[in-house]
Amino acid sequence: MQQMPSPYRVEPSRPTGDERDRHAFATPAISTVVTLAGGFVFGWLAIMTFVVCGSSCDSDPAGSVIFTACTWSLVAPVMLLLISWLLPWRRRYSGARLGFAILAPLSVGAIYVLFNVWLVLT
Repeated sequence: MQQMPSPYRVEPSRPTGDERDRHAFATPAISTVVTLAGGFVFGWLAIMTFVVCGSSCDSDPAGSVIFTACTWSLVAPVMLLLISWLLPWRRRYSGARLGFAILAPLSVGAIYVLFNVWLVLT
C-alpha cells in the first residue's frame, strides 16, 4: 500500500478550545428568562409590603430598604447577565459563562432572602 504525499495527509484535529461554541447563547438566554421572572416576582412582593402594612409604614424605614433591595436586585443580576452574554463565544469560556449565568438568578433569590430576614428582624 502506498503512502499519500504529505500535502494530502489528513491529520487528526485536537480540540484547543478556540473553536466557536454553537450553543453558547443557550445558557445566558435561559438565565435571562429565569432572572427576569424572579425579578418581577421579587419586585411585586417587595412593593406589596407597603400594601400589607398600610399607613403604619409611613415612619418606618422600610421604604428605603425596599428601594435599596430592589436596586441591588436589579444591578447585581444585570451585571452577571451582561458578563455571561459578553464573554467570547468560544468553548474555553463555556464554564465561566455557565457560572455567571447560574449566579444571576441566584443573586435575585439571595437578595430576596436577605430582604425577608431584615423584615423579620425589624
